[in-house]
Amino acid sequence: MKFDSNGAWLDAMAAVRANRQVLLAVAGVFFLLPTLLSTVFLTDVQTQILEAMNKPETVESIFSANLGLFLIFGLGGMLVQVIGYLTVMTLLSDRGRPTVGEAIVVALRALPTMIGIFVLTMAATLLASMVFGLVLGGLFGIILGTSVASAIVAVALIIAVVYASIKLSLVVPVVVNEGLRNPVAAMVRSWQLTRHNSLRLFGFFVLLTIGYIAVAFMTTVVLVGPVALILGQGDALTFYTGVISGVISAVTSVIFIAVLAFTHRQLAGPSPETISETFE
Repeated sequence: MKFDSNGAWLDAMAAVRANRQVLLAVAGVFFLLPTLLSTVFLTDVQTQILEAMNKPETVESIFSANLGLFLIFGLGGMLVQVIGYLTVMTLLSDRGRPTVGEAIVVALRALPTMIGIFVLTMAATLLASMVFGLVLGGLFGIILGTSVASAIVAVALIIAVVYASIKLSLVVPVVVNEGLRNPVAAMVRSWQLTRHNSLRLFGFFVLLTIGYIAVAFMTTVVLVGPVALILGQGDALTFYTGVISGVISAVTSVIFIAVLAFTHRQLAGPSPETISETFE
């Protein structure tokens, strides 16, 4: 099936508007709140690390002294956001009309699969970087020199990672909407669904990214700039900036999940439950 980006966008936005109250409530808990907590507890530590970037020993000591904070608000926040992604995807699925509680239960059941997919993806990326470095780096290093070979390897790895990201972009709706719990099976299914549409999906995601950057930049300039002039540097401005960035992240996350949900629905077709409901 040929992917229709305009149709996916219009369907996604219609679904977000129709369910905006419950979706924004879920986004506030799973996307906005973790961002605010990270802003409150990690900003000072991150500032210290940035200021000491040219002193590796100092950076290491700062990181070691605050390891607990990074685990709780870094990895913990990431985990909460993944559950939020899965919850929103469940609420936007075509498998009945789940309550928020039921959607969270589905998300928690799908979480181990997503962790497995993440581990496999990281392992594959590491393996690819090693293979590219040894094969391409060695081959082009002999012919063109080390510096040129390193640049070629870096470009090739970036292209491979982007391509794999497009091919695996539908793993979340596959896990949630199709109920696949085997990480490998979910990755294979996403790869199959994106067949013959990789370039269209790539162009669509690039446009979404450009739109997000433009909107986030303009919103930050309009809402943060004047307040920064009034408040000046300090904790109040840091918290306010965290609120604005958190709201932007929450809204865009919901929209992006909706886009993925309706991209999957378009390429995979309606679920069996939807088809059966049509003929009742």
